[in-house]
Amino acid sequence: MTSGAATPASAGASAASAASAAGVAGSGSGAHGGPNDARGGRLYDNWRLEKGLRESFVPDASKSAALDGKGGPNQNGTLNLGSGRALPNSGHDYRLKNFFGWDLRGAEGISGSAFQRRPYVLPLNLLTDARSPEALRAWLAAGDATLPAFGQVLDDTDLDDLVAFIVKMRAGELARPSSIFALDAKAPQHYVLAPGGDAARGRDRYAISCADCHGADGRFMTIDDTESLGTLSRSSAYEVWFKMLNGQPGTDMRRQIVDPAGADQERAILDMLAALCDRQVFPPMAGAKDVPDADPRCSNYLR
Repeated sequence: MTSGAATPASAGASAASAASAAGVAGSGSGAHGGPNDARGGRLYDNWRLEKGLRESFVPDASKSAALDGKGGPNQNGTLNLGSGRALPNSGHDYRLKNFFGWDLRGAEGISGSAFQRRPYVLPLNLLTDARSPEALRAWLAAGDATLPAFGQVLDDTDLDDLVAFIVKMRAGELARPSSIFALDAKAPQHYVLAPGGDAARGRDRYAISCADCHGADGRFMTIDDTESLGTLSRSSAYEVWFKMLNGQPGTDMRRQIVDPAGADQERAILDMLAALCDRQVFPPMAGAKDVPDADPRCSNYLR
């Protein structure tokens, strides 16, 4: 499981290749079995990386008034709203996870004004939105007064996969974030892990699902330049759960939680996050910081 850029801490490409082969089996269906909801989750996370557009679509710089990006319908790194007007990048980078949050709840969720206060988050809660799959697909393709028209950059297969992901999330067929963490305005990053996780069971699951790529102690790959999997999970489980469920866009990592029922996925993810709260078993990279004693994010799982 990775977040952002991940690089091996030592040589060992064979382990990553083996994990990739295992992960593809849990990819959430695909071309011959209908829409791929796991791929839809990765498109929701970062469609540019998942589609291999890192170089051909570069969002305009969020700290510059100039529309100075590359590619897209306007050839300047912007997307158009449903009205046809170009939407400048205010820090959202045109990622759906920025518009609606890692928990899909929009302004009601972790990205909203009561918690992380992302200025670009939109009001709509995708988990309670009642539109039909067809209406949801049309909306995502055409955009509206605040949402870009993603049909400008996503093709029919992309849209089908994205809609499958959202529909399964709101139906509870995939793990729901509210069963994995609770919002907490006073906690760092504004969340705490839910009760009920089993760290011992999570260590066993980690060995099966994650250790081939991340190593037995979560330090085979350096994530975002400084993080081990343990430190990232202890500080940002609100994001890591999503990667466990869907994979990392633009990499070989696919869905690692392949349990068929949403409730079983929730239990597996919470168990692994509970296990990753052990700072001795899953230590930081050499010289890197870790969460302090009594940090509330790990709740009673912190060791």
